[in-house]
Amino acid sequence: MDIPEYTVILYDLSNQPIMDISKFVNIKLNLKLNNVSTVSFTIDTLLLERLCASVGTTPRQVLYPAKTELKVYRNNLLKFGGIVSSVNTEYSENGSTISVSADSYIQYFAKRFIKKTYTSTDRSAIAWDAINTVQSVTNGDLGVTQGTLATIYSSDLTADYQDVKSIIMNYTTYAPTTYDFEITPDKVFNTYTRIGSDKPEIELVYPQNIVSIKVPRSSDTLYNKIIGIGSGIGVERLESIKQDAISQLTYRVQESKQLFNSVSDQTTLDHNTDGILVQSLGVLELPSVVINGSLIDDFDNLIIGDAVTVRIDGSTMCDDVNGLYRIYSMDIQVSENNQEQISLSFYNPDSGGEINQ
Repeated sequence: MDIPEYTVILYDLSNQPIMDISKFVNIKLNLKLNNVSTVSFTIDTLLLERLCASVGTTPRQVLYPAKTELKVYRNNLLKFGGIVSSVNTEYSENGSTISVSADSYIQYFAKRFIKKTYTSTDRSAIAWDAINTVQSVTNGDLGVTQGTLATIYSSDLTADYQDVKSIIMNYTTYAPTTYDFEITPDKVFNTYTRIGSDKPEIELVYPQNIVSIKVPRSSDTLYNKIIGIGSGIGVERLESIKQDAISQLTYRVQESKQLFNSVSDQTTLDHNTDGILVQSLGVLELPSVVINGSLIDDFDNLIIGDAVTVRIDGSTMCDDVNGLYRIYSMDIQVSENNQEQISLSFYNPDSGGEINQ
């Protein structure tokens, strides 16, 4: 497999390229499904100062939180786009470095709030309208445009100054019908019935092409009785209780109270409460692996949301891991010579995380 080429370019708020810093940074990418992706890197302070001086600018003009955007390309394919969130400079007897972190565009909408009511509106349409509404105010346009919106499920929502990020992300988990979403690195909002596809022919096997694998088991998120609390006060407060007898027989009763303050419809509250229950019925067993990308056929086309075969050979402790797992998170750490260390985290596409017992 050829050594991949990574490119890191800084942009201003008007989406104009400022500077290519690819040769001066080693990046770490964390790509996540239906969540905030991040990129981080360090750069030598003196080097950046000299680079900026050569083009008549200063480091703070090209690299500053909330003002600088950046894009990361792998082999000329755009893998990440986002906004710089922190720039931390450290001076010591060994010199000075700048540590930089950036978040994908969905994180911007954690600080954008909306007060609006939706009635019997498709969830994809609610999510896009929330984005479009907050982008319509003066100085509030991030530049996100509407792409493909899948028809999902009609819901009611009373958003009482609710942040737009949570509105978008809630519909990835709230029953009865969820979606996958993305804000692409070039700022297009899309929703899908599913991102990615099953690729059982891609096999990650320990100790063949898996360098290491961790199989944690935790009951911290095990709940088999969910008490959902909706909007209202006193006797007018909406409540929903959902429970699973089989899980309770296996693990005894494990309860959780979930607040859905913006939900004013009983049916919607029932669906949301049931959605939490479905994801919480068993002990959480989420394998994570470190792989050698050069041993994986067609790694360039493996994306977040794809499901691959994961297997541990010769183990009776972890033979229940063997099966098809959907990639939730992909960490890529790139060395100075562009060598990649790739870590994958999964959840089970049928159970939301639990390995079938």
